[in-house]
Amino acid sequence: MRFTLWLAVLAGAAAMTGCAPTVAIHPLYTTQDLVSDLPLEGTWSEKDGEIWQIKKSGDGYEVAAVHTGDPLEVSKYNVHLLRLKESEFVDVASKSDPEVGVAGHMFAKIRMEGDDLYVAMIDETWLKHMVEAGQAPQSTVGEGQQIVLTAPTSELQKFILLHAADPDAWDDNDDALHRVH
Repeated sequence: MRFTLWLAVLAGAAAMTGCAPTVAIHPLYTTQDLVSDLPLEGTWSEKDGEIWQIKKSGDGYEVAAVHTGDPLEVSKYNVHLLRLKESEFVDVASKSDPEVGVAGHMFAKIRMEGDDLYVAMIDETWLKHMVEAGQAPQSTVGEGQQIVLTAPTSELQKFILLHAADPDAWDDNDDALHRVH
């Protein structure tokens, strides 16, 4: 269910509707940072039965998240896999939200263990504290306390690298997507 929440946050963030606490207006990656050496392509499943279909597309991936239930819903995302130093991240933008006015980017730290994919979003409480303390990259706090990171890619990367190993910075959980095939 954590990944269902993650998908909802991603869609809201990309739409910049105020539903998501954090969105960046610039990507976390440059073309030099992109990698494709993790075996992300395939079909993945969550504990609650949701299915993620990941296909290579251009310099990134197309992701379709099939939300089971009534009615059946499909959310679509453009995802770029990148490596900064020793850590892998994904930069995600929604393709399926009809209200998108400005392209937004969400990013998460990822790791793979066998056929399990773990996704750790940036911890919102920690980031709000960093913004309030003036230690976050250029940003603004909008309606509903949504943080919009306005810093360029280079500053976002420096900030993320500085805190990549900080366990307080990431909402790490034990839930994982499991490879179906």
